[in-house]
Amino acid sequence: MNEIAVLTSGGLDSAILLADLAGSNKTRPIYVRSGLRWENEEINSLQNFIDAINNPLISEIVTLSIDGSSLYGKNHWSMQGRVPAYDAPDEHVYIPGRNFILIGLAAIWCSAHNISSIFLGSLKGNPFADATDQFLNDYSKILKYGLHKDISVQAPYKQKNKVELIREFKHLPLDKTMTCMQPVGMIHCNACNKCKERRDAFEQAGIQDKTKYNHKENS
Repeated sequence: MNEIAVLTSGGLDSAILLADLAGSNKTRPIYVRSGLRWENEEINSLQNFIDAINNPLISEIVTLSIDGSSLYGKNHWSMQGRVPAYDAPDEHVYIPGRNFILIGLAAIWCSAHNISSIFLGSLKGNPFADATDQFLNDYSKILKYGLHKDISVQAPYKQKNKVELIREFKHLPLDKTMTCMQPVGMIHCNACNKCKERRDAFEQAGIQDKTKYNHKENS
């Protein structure tokens, strides 16, 4: 059985994708550290999620690293944890070129380990340029030229939204995932727009949200 790779963050979308693909594929989760404020909690959540689903087709997490502060500066909000407001639009939390970096690092690792497919948990409605179908298709071509290997980059959930994913995969231990930019230990801050997005999605899906949130309430 050929191994495939999933770029994972420990969040809902990529964790669901990992579990979904591992239903019939030997699957390698890849996590990229770049110095973001919330990375320790993310990778711990990812491991907790993997332990909870207990699927032997999921390989050990590969962790890759790059110094994000050299690109964005040590005072960038993502490095310091000064996150935008609870109701901030997605554009306010955009980190330029992040998918470009994540995919590139993962592709280099995959090329050295004979893995030819990389999967991302990007959803319908993602507003960022480095998550479009055209970007992913063109990036696959660039990787072929640059690495002299066929490495496809795929986002199989591009026609689904978070509400649909929660409904479809409600049987998974979704409370083990982390979708927060300012977690307090392993508790969601309930003060960033990712927490709002998560809470709203569970509410719209009509599924009980077992996520642990900070007691502070937002409207």
